[in-house]
Amino acid sequence: MAQISATLAKHKKNNKGHCPIYLRISDSRSTKYISIKESISESHWNENKSSVRKSHPREDELNNLIQQKLSILQSILTRLKTEEKLCTSLAVKKAYQQYHQPKNQKNELSNNFFDFSDKTIQNLEKKKKFFTHRRYKSAFKKLKAYCDDNLPYDQITVGFLREYETHLIQKYKNSPVTIQSNFKVIRSILYKAIDEDEFPQEKNPFFKFSPAKGSSESNKKLSLDEIQKIENLELKERSLIWNTRNYFLFSFYSAGIRFSDLAKMKIDNVKNGRLIYKMSKTGTTKNIKLMPQALKILDQYPEDNPYGFLFPVLDVSKDLSDTMILHSDISSKNALINKNLKKIASSAEIQTKISFHMARHSFADLARTQGWSIYDISKALGHKNIKVTERYLKKFDSDGLDSKMDSLFS
Repeated sequence: MAQISATLAKHKKNNKGHCPIYLRISDSRSTKYISIKESISESHWNENKSSVRKSHPREDELNNLIQQKLSILQSILTRLKTEEKLCTSLAVKKAYQQYHQPKNQKNELSNNFFDFSDKTIQNLEKKKKFFTHRRYKSAFKKLKAYCDDNLPYDQITVGFLREYETHLIQKYKNSPVTIQSNFKVIRSILYKAIDEDEFPQEKNPFFKFSPAKGSSESNKKLSLDEIQKIENLELKERSLIWNTRNYFLFSFYSAGIRFSDLAKMKIDNVKNGRLIYKMSKTGTTKNIKLMPQALKILDQYPEDNPYGFLFPVLDVSKDLSDTMILHSDISSKNALINKNLKKIASSAEIQTKISFHMARHSFADLARTQGWSIYDISKALGHKNIKVTERYLKKFDSDGLDSKMDSLFS
């Protein structure tokens, strides 16, 4: 349960050398502060008694103010405990702020999970995390439709999540992978609500619930033979499907470029046979030597492109200087490219459903099977942390284990 006291913020001295007085609310997890909007010099504060010394001309007035506000906090703490609500520092501070709102603005703290999720998703857009914003918004659009825009916190139970999983299967015909992605978004925002004391940790339904698992696209990759089949296809030059193949192969031969990076690449990113660009996801700058296969693809595109893009991916008739428009166009083009990659897979008689990101998986797996160190693979992929690469390669470990078992007992 939270503890309350008064304190002097000695590290926040103003121009007069005075320090603000705060009410401190502490629990085992965090500490919150509330200003009483009064400041005094450090010499006038009694640290042992957490009060203003008698030497201050307004000693009685300030100490009465402190005690009055501490009394309000104590009554809030008692009420929360009586009502068996959260008694954390954040919960007490929120209740205090609610108490001090003007009467015409007072509202009960929202019990609707969607009020919290809307705010969180809006913040993603403000932070310019557009792809994450789009994914979260899409997942919650389905959840809101299912709940008719109202989901009280106390209804978020294991039973509710199981019923919603069934709904996704029956209404939307979602695959296990899509369902897992949707629940990952819901879980992420619920965990944020727990961190901000909006939802009690002990009632977290994800302790007992997880959606049914299916075969994930994330562990699929192409062999060199399959890559060769794609290269050998006879496709109409300059057609969309011809371009799609070039984009995919260029990514594969250039250490698995993400689609969002490839779409934005400029001719200036190629210098002296090297590709130098900043990865959108991590901000890491990659500088790699272009292989003959990649250079051969580039030779098929004019260098005097008036828009300066390396490949004709984006719709240049749009205002691509607008970040929202740019990311929206990248997203729609990614979907279109993936649709054409499935046609390419069919034409090449490849059973695996190909997506653009599979070029990255295929490169990583080829490097692994060729004996590259995890450090070199991590550097080539542009990962900031080798642990990320370890998780990435773990998807493909079963193939390596199979071959070792074969060699051991053959």
